[in-house]
Amino acid sequence: MLYVLVLLSLIWATPPIIPASAADIAILSSAQLPYYEQAVLGFKAGIPTATKVREYNLDGRLARGREIGKALRASPPDLVLAVGLKAAIAAKLEIFDTPVVFCLVLNPEAHGLPASNMIGIAVRTSADTQLTALRSVMPGRHRIGVLYDNELSGHFIRDARRAAHQQGLELVAMAIRKHDDIPKAVRALLPTIDALWLIQDQTVISESAIPFFLETTLEAKVPLFTFSSTLVQQGAVGALVVDAWTVGQQAARIAQSRLKDSRTAMGSMQIPDRPQLAVNLHSAEYLGLTPSPDAIRLAGHVFGGPGALAKKSGSSWELIP
Repeated sequence: MLYVLVLLSLIWATPPIIPASAADIAILSSAQLPYYEQAVLGFKAGIPTATKVREYNLDGRLARGREIGKALRASPPDLVLAVGLKAAIAAKLEIFDTPVVFCLVLNPEAHGLPASNMIGIAVRTSADTQLTALRSVMPGRHRIGVLYDNELSGHFIRDARRAAHQQGLELVAMAIRKHDDIPKAVRALLPTIDALWLIQDQTVISESAIPFFLETTLEAKVPLFTFSSTLVQQGAVGALVVDAWTVGQQAARIAQSRLKDSRTAMGSMQIPDRPQLAVNLHSAEYLGLTPSPDAIRLAGHVFGGPGALAKKSGSSWELIP
């Protein structure tokens, strides 16, 4: 009898294993954007085809996300994938017991993410990794300028200072508090630095600020290193890019691990897998840079070729092959 009781207690104490093929997964997308859609496609390609998937689009509205979250509490899935900030916040506010994997959220810590039932994939790669990539496309540039909001990126910049020192670089970091601070800060930085590093910070990055960064750095002949292949195509020298499809695949692996073992640790962030280097050879030549052969060979995105010139057309600069 004692043996039977011990055996039953072990069975009851063992967390249930949910076969991935039998799982029910809900996907919340913040909006219908190509970047989000690529992550969802990568996720669905990484899970068994027999998995039941329910998809919901918030259409950019947190209130709609909260309504969906409440509905999911009434009929809970085995796991939730939240893509984008509003989807992740809706999940945090309304989904408490179901495990949640979230991705493509900028500055998650500023929004109290992740919660204890959540695990996230960071949008930013480590400062050390980004600076290593920067050096590979901008050899000989040592004074690296960066703008940041201390509330959003203070911890990242502290890591960046340590990484820069270890790599023989000098980080010239300038804190700003609002978008309106950008023009004055950039004009103060450019004469004192060898390169400008544009990080993912919501105060620094905006639709209106991007053309300003591209134009002023080209005009000052200061190379720009960013996080977006689109910005590299438009004139930045290089970027370390987090690919949305790859993030979706990583989220699928995390989800399957959690479904197989409910003891999988939650409440943490993972760094993104396999970031890709992007290089603009037109911009590099115009600015007198020679990216290392290994950087060009390993780059996932290479734009342009030799013989590029830059010219000002109206109020903007163009890179002409």
